[in-house]
Formats: sequence, C-alpha cells, structure tokens
Amino acid sequence: MSSNAARPHGEETPAVPEEARRRGADRLVSGVFVASGAAGLIYQVVWSRELVLVFGNTTEAIGTIVTAFMAGLGLGGLVGGLISPRLRRPLLAYGLAELAVALSALLVPVGFHLITQVYSSAYDITAPEQMTFVRLVLTMAVVTPVTFLMGLTLPLITRHLVNSMRTAGARMGQLYSANTLGAMAGTLASGIVLIELLGLSTTAYVAVALNMIAGGVAVFLAFWGPTDVFAALPQPDEQPEPERHTQIPGLRRLLYATTFVSGFVALGLEVLWTRMLAEGTGSLQYHFVAILSVYLFGIGLGGVIYRTVSRPSRDTPQVLAVVFLIIAAATFVTVPLGAIWYNPVYIFRVLILLPGTICMGYAFPLTARLLTRDPAHSGRSIGVLYAWNTVGSIVGSLAATFVFAATLGTNQSILVLGAAEAVVALGLLIAGARMLGTGTRASRSLSFRLSPAAVALLVIPSLLVATGSPISKTSTERWLDNHHLQYTHTEDRLSTVDAVGGTPQQKRLEVSGTAMTALSVDTKLMAYLPKVVRPNSSTFLNVCFGMGTTYRSAIKQGYRTDAVDLSPSVPHQMPTFYSDANQYLHSPLGHVITADGRNYVRLTSHKYDVISVDPPPPIQSAGTGVLYSQNFYADAHRTLNPGGVMLEWLYYGVNLDELKQQLHSFRSEFKYTTVLLSPLHGGLYMLGSDRPMGWDAATANRVMGNPQATQDIGDAPDYGAIAGKPWPSLLASMLWMQNGDVDRFAGKAPLITDDHPRTEYFVLRRLFASKGSQNVKEAQLRQLWPPRGTS
Repeated sequence: MSSNAARPHGEETPAVPEEARRRGADRLVSGVFVASGAAGLIYQVVWSRELVLVFGNTTEAIGTIVTAFMAGLGLGGLVGGLISPRLRRPLLAYGLAELAVALSALLVPVGFHLITQVYSSAYDITAPEQMTFVRLVLTMAVVTPVTFLMGLTLPLITRHLVNSMRTAGARMGQLYSANTLGAMAGTLASGIVLIELLGLSTTAYVAVALNMIAGGVAVFLAFWGPTDVFAALPQPDEQPEPERHTQIPGLRRLLYATTFVSGFVALGLEVLWTRMLAEGTGSLQYHFVAILSVYLFGIGLGGVIYRTVSRPSRDTPQVLAVVFLIIAAATFVTVPLGAIWYNPVYIFRVLILLPGTICMGYAFPLTARLLTRDPAHSGRSIGVLYAWNTVGSIVGSLAATFVFAATLGTNQSILVLGAAEAVVALGLLIAGARMLGTGTRASRSLSFRLSPAAVALLVIPSLLVATGSPISKTSTERWLDNHHLQYTHTEDRLSTVDAVGGTPQQKRLEVSGTAMTALSVDTKLMAYLPKVVRPNSSTFLNVCFGMGTTYRSAIKQGYRTDAVDLSPSVPHQMPTFYSDANQYLHSPLGHVITADGRNYVRLTSHKYDVISVDPPPPIQSAGTGVLYSQNFYADAHRTLNPGGVMLEWLYYGVNLDELKQQLHSFRSEFKYTTVLLSPLHGGLYMLGSDRPMGWDAATANRVMGNPQATQDIGDAPDYGAIAGKPWPSLLASMLWMQNGDVDRFAGKAPLITDDHPRTEYFVLRRLFASKGSQNVKEAQLRQLWPPRGTS
C-alpha cells in the first residue's frame, strides 16, 4: 500500500519540494566554499611570487610571507569563531566577508607598489638583522587584512550549515573537504593554465571574480533562498549534546594542543616532503604543483571520508588517536619510498603522500566535532580550532625551514615529525584510558591495546635519527654511493648541496639533486669575454656562484669581484673543486654575498662594469624565470656603469620559439647586443650594453692569450677540444649575430616578464606546439642563421 493511500482524505501532502530546495541550497553553499578555497590558493600563489620579487627569494623572505599570510587566516578564524554564535544571519555575514575579500584584494597591487618603494629606500640604510622585521611589517600591512577576512569565512559558513548535532560531524567534514578541494583546484588552475595564459596580475583578478561570485551567491541565498534566513539556525527543541567526552579530564585543552601539533607537523611535512620529492627533478613549477595538489587532495578526501562515516558513536578520542597513529606510520614510510622511487611519471612518486594527508584531512573535522556540543557554537569551535591549527602551521613551517632541515637534514626531520604525531596519539590514548563513568570499558581497553604501537612509532624513528641510519640519506646521496663517487653533502635552509669530487672530469656541483655545473671552458669564458669587449673594465658582479669558476677567473684578471648566490652553502664547496679556493674566497679583490641575485641587482647602490649571470639549470626551474625577464635586464642595465656589459649564459635547453623569446627579451633592453656560440657547442652567450661592442685580434690575444689566462683556461678538462686554436679566429667563429640580426631572428616573439614568467610556465605551449618543437642544437642554429664570423 502506498503512503498516499493511507493518508486521510483531504490532508495535504508534505512540502517535499521545499525540502529539496533546501538541500539544493546547501549543496550550492558547499559549491560556493569550493570557489572560495580556489580563490585563496590563487592569491597565495600569485602574492607569494610578487612578494618574492620585492623581498627576494631568500628563506627569510619566504618565511616572512608565510607568517604574514597565515597570521591573518588564524586571527580571522579566531574572531569569526567568537562572533559567530551571536549572528542571526551567518550566511549573510559570510557573503559579505567574501565580497570584502574581493574588494580588498583589488587594492593589494597598490599596496605592493607602495611597499616596493619603502623597501627599496630601507635596503641600504637598514641593518641586515633588522630587515626581517621590516619585511614582516610591510607584508602584514598589505596581505594580513585580506587574509584576516578569508579567515572569517570558515566559522561563519560553519555556523550557517551546522544546525543539528546529529549531522554536525558530517557538515564540518563537508565544509572542510569542499574548501580544501577548492584549494586543490586553485593550485591546478593557476599552476597549469592561468599563469601561463593570463600572467600573474590577471590570474589574481580571476580569484577576485571567484570571491565576488561566492559572496554574491551567499547574499542571494540569505535573502531569497528557500524558507527564511533563519532556516539554518538550530531549532527550538534542539538541545546541546551531553558532554560525553568532557568526562576526560582536560580533554578540551588536549584537543587544542593536538590541533596545534597537527598544524605544526602538517606544514612542516609539506616543506620537507617538497624538498624530498623535488630532489633530482630540476625543481620545475609543475613538480611543486603536483606535490601541493596531491597534498590538498589527500586532505580534502580525508574530509569527504569523515563526512561519510561520521557518527556520534565513532567520534571518540580513541578514533582520533588511531588517525594520528596512521599519520605517524605513513610519514615514516615516505622516507624510504621517496628516496628510491624514480618513476618517469612523477605523479606516482608523489602519491606516497596520500595515506598521511588523507588522515590529516580526517583529523581536523573530527577534532572540531569532539569540541562541539551545541550547533549554535559550532562556528566558535571550528574558528578557535582553526586559529590553534594556523599558529601551529606558522611555527611548523618556520621550524622546518630554519631549524630542522639545516640541522637534522630533510629525511631525518621527516622522521622526527612523524614521531611527534605518535606522541599526540599516545597522549590521546592515555586520556582515553582515564575516561570516567559507565560504558567506557571498551574505550579504555582500546587505549591500552594501541599504546604499544604509539610507543613503537615514537621510539623507532627516534633511534634511526640518533644512530644516523642510512635510511635517512637523500636519493642523491644514495645514487652517488651506488656509483662510488666522492662527495660532500650539506643541507641548508634552502636546499641540499652535494659537491662531487674525484677527477676533474668527475667534479660537479649538485643542488637539490640537479647538476648545476661542471669544470668547463664555458664558465671560464664568462669572465674573459667581457674583458675582450671592454679591456678597461675593472668591477665585476658574478650572479650565481656555482663552483666558483667565473668568480676565480675574474679575480685572476684583476677585477674587483662581488659574487652573489642564494645558497649559503654553495660557496663553501669551492675547495672541493679548486685546491687554491681559499686564496680567492679570502682575496681582497673578492666578496661573496649570500642573497637573491635578482633582488641584489635591483636594490644595490653599487655600480659595475660587468654583470655576469649563469642561472641554475634547467632553464625551466621554479624561481629562475626572474633571471630571464625583461624586468631583470632593465634592473641590470641600471646597475651597470655607462658602457658596462651584461653577459648571460644560455644553454641549449629550450626550443626555437623559446630561444626567440629569450633573445627578444634581452635585446629589448640593450641597444647593442652580441650573441656568441659556445666553442664547445653547449650553449650561447648574450652580451648587452648601451655602447657598441667589438674587439680586434690584438685585444683578444692580450686578454686570452697571456700566460696566466692560458694556464687558467687550459686547466679545464674540456680544453682539449679548442687547444691550439688562435683566439682571434676562435672568437670570430663564435660570433653568431649582433644588434639588428637579433631583431630579425627573434621577430615578434613574446617577451618574458615578471608578470609572464614564460620560462617556468610552458606546458600548454609545448603541448600544442608542432611535433618538431624540440630543444635547439647548434647545428640547427647555424643553418637557420649562419654565424657572422663565417659569412
């Protein structure tokens, strides 16, 4: 018998369509929060990159940016949590907060312009130890107000959707997963599509549009959605849930501490896992996009799983302890797997992060549920919890970068953080064993059974770290060991550094597992070629120290030489490559500066006759695009003395269209441009100046044929390929094009700029390029444009 048949005649059917509309509106609100999460990650990607251009790509600068960004989120979450119980229209408040984010984000570019001017003014008059404070204040002045508004949104929307304790856990998991999966979508969209197609500034406007849509939809639903604006508030007969778990003494304080440690470990692991998995990959932007996307996907999936399985009977401290035990075990396993998995499909290697991140995504809404007894205070619970989590995240990110990686090393630090999760689990199990009242015997028994596992996951990683187990070696160290090569391994706040010794042919420098440079004539010529075209030049800036080859050769010629390198460890490896390294490292003519090269060129008050740049390979490496941009060449031009020479090395790691982009970008800033092909066929030299450049045979012989230069260049293991060739004829054969030749060859190729970092974002361009779009080779270039020296 149907239900309608049993209904008395004349009775109306329930308003099922209204309930369906209500559910549809709730799903729409979740969709709105997906858009909000996507916008937040797009802002983070774009603003972080733009602030790096202001402050430099140093570890201190990046730490400052992260702190300012997350401080706003945490403070916003706290304030949102405190005010949400008093709101009668939480959805309306949420919509207004999203609209405020959009409007304030529109002002951020103006703020960046202002702090650029302030920072530039303070650079030469402020002590280096005070610059961190200056960066923090300037960043917080611009970024923190916007991220504060972002932080308000989670507790406000939670207050709207959580209207019953029966579904509180599921709703919290729903929101947490929606926002995190939205963040993943924002990561993929910005990293793969938007920045390449639109550039950084326009990509930020896409995020503004997402916030406007999210806010507009929320405001519309608040006024014109199903039922009335108070529909999401608790019903009058809804009673607060009994404090089942507050029978555990101090549980609330323990949960806050747990959330702090969880945030500390999560962000610390994000930093360290990124270092570990980027090892040997060339550090492309797409590798970082893959790591962050998998990380966020795991957290979002954990929230979805929690939403699906959440039940009051399952939401217990013991279950939370089990989750942390799985995180500890999964973290431990990533160390050996991350060091041995060399799969050509990079995403497979990154997938080792999924078990741990899924559990992280499960833990946060479960913790929020354990703290929530009343729907009216759901926003407060999640807001305060979010604040604790964010503070832990800030501290964890800074600790992983400034303390753990530089002292224990990447892999050992991962083991330590895994052990910290085991400590949290043990604390929750001990608390569960202290549960009072009836019906808790099974819970106490579970706590006793799982405690040995927690102790084991605490003790084993600690022993491995204390004993220096080989399991903690990086993948690069293992590869070098397997090939029986001599090397010195160092880790600093920025990267891993391996100086490979042995024969001159074996010597090379590896940073983050990628070969940076080897002993070669090519790097020595970077010091000699400027002297050939400007014999009277006397001051030299060497950007990117490498093995110290160019720096050493410049000092040999009598240049007063400043060398700038981002890594504090790289210059210290020079003795591995040159037995006389200390003579040059401590030479009165030399000065080694640890700084971001691009930032130094832009901000220094010093002027130079020569600037030589050898960017780290590959050309597509994340962060190196700032050394190939038209903006950088403009900064270098301003830093040169009149008639000074800018030289940049470009190896054959690009296709023809990309080579034209780079030549056009360089040429656009220098009235006089000369391009020389390497005599060893590995790349080319771009030389630019505001005055004509040239040489004669006498100058070439005097600069490069004198006994000291002959000995210096002749020490390179690949010198045999050019030995015995007169320098005037060799230089003539190297000359590929000059001035107008470059204009005609490059044509109207797009410029590489800070806003359009085309060297780093290229996947769509290469995906849809012609099949013949392979990396250029010298033979191809000579055929396309016969060198001037042979015409």
